[in-house]
Amino acid sequence: MKEWIAILRISLQFFTILPLAKTVQWTEKRTARSLFVLPWIGILLGLMFYSFLQLLHYSPITAIVSSILVLLLPLVLTGGLHLDGWMDVSDAYFSHQSKEKKLQILSDPHVGSFAILSLIVLLLLRFSAIYELASLSSLSVWACITVFTLPRIGAAFLVMRDKPAKDTGLAAYFQKGVTKRSIYAFIVMSLFLVAIFAVFIDNKFIIFFFAVFLWLWIRFYRSQFGGVTGDVIGATIEGGETFLWIILWLSHVFATA
Repeated sequence: MKEWIAILRISLQFFTILPLAKTVQWTEKRTARSLFVLPWIGILLGLMFYSFLQLLHYSPITAIVSSILVLLLPLVLTGGLHLDGWMDVSDAYFSHQSKEKKLQILSDPHVGSFAILSLIVLLLLRFSAIYELASLSSLSVWACITVFTLPRIGAAFLVMRDKPAKDTGLAAYFQKGVTKRSIYAFIVMSLFLVAIFAVFIDNKFIIFFFAVFLWLWIRFYRSQFGGVTGDVIGATIEGGETFLWIILWLSHVFATA
């Protein structure tokens, strides 16, 4: 139990802004096992997102401002960690350079124009979907949980299972302590969570659409970078969340058409 508490603290320290693991030793085994916590962080974010949205619903704040605030909530709680990955991947992709050059761009701390443009597009699409769904009161707690959890399940699985694009970096670092047994255990846990979502969520087909999204995403980043990186993982989470928000929005539009 003490070991998993240490792992939980490491996960919250790395994936959120909570400084809980300053006194915990970061071993390869603990770092790898922290990936098990990532989907549960998604569940926590989904619950906080839905609760905050309901709180704002009973306030005099307009729907537009409420949508902006709930949009910013998970970004603040995660410290923009995954957005950095989305921006770096965008810069690398739109550079139209070789794989080697793209990997160098991923490691470059400077932000390019394509990173800014892609961030604006990402947040505008996400805001539009959240605003429409919130205005129509068609967001359930299970929908919010699913949106934040599925991309994190996919991202953690990619870190554990896929080949790193380079020997250094976060993806390679997290993989050092991963074993076949831990991969199988993660798959079982993930299937359990997805089964629960399938039972309780109204729009059950978003699970299928996310599976298609993840398959296409894997083909994309392998062709562009040759494997997974820390930035790719961040982009998986941010892109996955936005994709699921849009799917929920479109499903509601077609259902009421």
